[in-house]
Order: sequence, then C-alpha cells, then structure tokens
Amino acid sequence: MYKKLSFLLVLVLAGSCDRLPLESAAQSQPADTPPPLAAVRQAETVEIYNDWNGYSDITPILRHSKLRLDRQKLVGNSHIAVGGYGAAGIHQQKTTKVQIPTAVTAQFLATLAKTPLQVGTYQPRLDSSDNYPSIQIRVTIDRQQITFSSQSQADNYVPWKVTLQQHHRVTEYISNSAFPAQALKLLNPYLDRTGLEAIVQRRLRQKLQPPQFKNQTIGRKSRP
Repeated sequence: MYKKLSFLLVLVLAGSCDRLPLESAAQSQPADTPPPLAAVRQAETVEIYNDWNGYSDITPILRHSKLRLDRQKLVGNSHIAVGGYGAAGIHQQKTTKVQIPTAVTAQFLATLAKTPLQVGTYQPRLDSSDNYPSIQIRVTIDRQQITFSSQSQADNYVPWKVTLQQHHRVTEYISNSAFPAQALKLLNPYLDRTGLEAIVQRRLRQKLQPPQFKNQTIGRKSRP
C-alpha cells in the first residue's frame, strides 16, 4: 500500500513538472503585447518623407531622403521641393548627396529603437485648419519593415502610428512618445536644411515679383 501511494505521488509530481514550461511560456508575453523595436538598430535602409501643406504661397514643401547603411554611416540622396498654393507643379527643387556621421547614425537608430508601443487605433491630433504635416520614417531590416508615421499637429507630432511588416503580415500600433521626432531632429542638419531655406526664400521672391506684361505700351499716352 505504501509503495503504491509513493508511485502515484511520483506520477503526479512528474506531470506537474511537465506542465511548468508550457504555463511559463504562456504567461511570458500575451499575444497583444507590442514587441520591442531593438531590431531598428540593425537597419539596412532608411527612407524619410517629411512633407507639409497648408494655406501658404509656397506649399507643398516636400523633403524626401533615401539612405542606406554603409560602413556604419547613413548615405544617400535628399530631395527638396517647394511648390506654390493654387498652382500646378513644383516650382523649386534640389537634390543633394547626404552622409550622416557614424555617431549621429547610431544615435538616430538607438533613439528610434526606444519608441514605446501601445495597442490601439491611430487617430492624428488636429487642432487647426492651416497645418498639415505628413511624416514617414521607413526602416528596412532584412525582410522586415518598420514605419513610423504621423499627420498630427501636436508637439513632436504625437501620437505616432508604428507599422510592423514582415512577409505578408502587417501589425499596427500607436506611440505617444517624442522619440521618433527627436530622432528626425538629429538628421535634419544633414538633410540640407540650408538648401530648403534657400529655395523657400527664392520661391517667395518669385511670388513678390510684379507681373511681366507682353505689351509694354499699356498705360502710355499715344503721340499725336
């Protein structure tokens, strides 16, 4: 009788030990818990689309940069274009080569990687009718793509929508963090900000120029 009870106790304990790893794994991370973004540090390419529109004589303003990691530096091209409200086409544009220093590249990627995610539906914060930002920071790592995007008018463009795409699976989260905006500010001095200001000023001067009349005799008195 004693031997039989001991044998049954051993079986119960063995069964409990077999279940422990499964229970621990189930409790480690719920299905809806956002994943960490540490993979951003291993970025292969970075695309930045920083656009703005509104009631202005120089809209839209487009700033598009396509960069790749080369020897721990982000290198590529930055294209800037300035239009004119109510007019078709782009009136001033410029493309320049970009090279981000190693330390700035590392800080940029590390700042993006710290962005905390939350489960939720993205709703941009819009408080005015004369300010329409549209920002995307698209990071590619192997076959995975992580996109930080916002159309919010609030400080640091919060909230942000963060889209994770791997193969054919797309998952969206939100973030109320300033980290994506802070990361973007690190690169702004290297994305030809001076060039943008120059073409904006050039465009404004064009808008202020008086119209050129083909018939220069208009307004003159005719000779007898």
